[in-house]
Formats: sequence, structure tokens, C-alpha cells
Amino acid sequence: MNEANIKAISPQPPSRRKLRWIAVAAGICLLSWLALGAGILMGVGTGTVLVLASVAAVATEGTFWLTALVLGVSVYQLRRQLWERVRRRFS
Repeated sequence: MNEANIKAISPQPPSRRKLRWIAVAAGICLLSWLALGAGILMGVGTGTVLVLASVAAVATEGTFWLTALVLGVSVYQLRRQLWERVRRRFS
């Protein structure tokens, strides 16, 4: 194999543009969870908490899917890797 073929086969790291999309999605996800926490601390009604929790859940799921799409990893693999990291940290 020559050098050009090796470069074509080797995986490329994600570009800055792709990483920026992941950062935006993570920011939206974080803000939605902060909004849920603020709503709970302020004692808003059950309906409002339900809406905030739904938005946070959808934002989290969207962040997983976007990250998997951008990085080329299946969502199942991404979640499995994330849970393995969490388990290693706390055990």
C-alpha cells in the first residue's frame, strides 16, 4: 500500500465544524437540565415540571443522536461506552 491509500483508509478526526455542532447541542442540553432544576427549586406546577423534564429528555436524546451521527458511532455503542466510563469512575 502506498501512503495515499493509507491516508484514505485511516479514520479522520472530526472537524472543528462538526465539533462545534456537538458543543451547541451539549449547551442546549445543559441549559434544558438547568431550566428543569430551576423550575423544581422555584416550585412551579406539575405541568410545567413535566414540560421541562420532557424538553430535557428530548434534548439529551438529540445530543446523543447528533454526536453519534457526527462521530459515525451507533447510538448503542456511544451509550455503552459512556456507561462504561461512568461505572469505571465510580467503582
